[in-house]
Amino acid sequence: MQIPNFGTGRRVAAVVGMAIAVSLIAPGVLMGVPSAHADTGIDGYVSCVGGDTKPPPPGVNADVWFPSVHVIQHDFDGGVPSAQIIQRLVDMGVSPNDAATRVRCFLANEPRGEGR
Repeated sequence: MQIPNFGTGRRVAAVVGMAIAVSLIAPGVLMGVPSAHADTGIDGYVSCVGGDTKPPPPGVNADVWFPSVHVIQHDFDGGVPSAQIIQRLVDMGVSPNDAATRVRCFLANEPRGEGR
């Protein structure tokens, strides 16, 4: 009876795991994902989107102030993939780069309807 050597299998699994992690992290690094910080929710979303984006006034929900947040939230809750959500925003008149940024920022900050 021969005892199997699992050492090689563990190395292969580690290499595969690292390749998957790099493939998930690399697009974010290339797109200029902001470094992690304490802001999340609507404040984090506004900061992430950047430009002249302003948070909603007190008592106004993010999904009302930012119609795209409502679309993104609804689609993600319905299981729609990110690429299709980006395309939907582009169809609504958002530039492709801005649409991708909004979806990325939504995922990073989850500004789901938070009022200020």
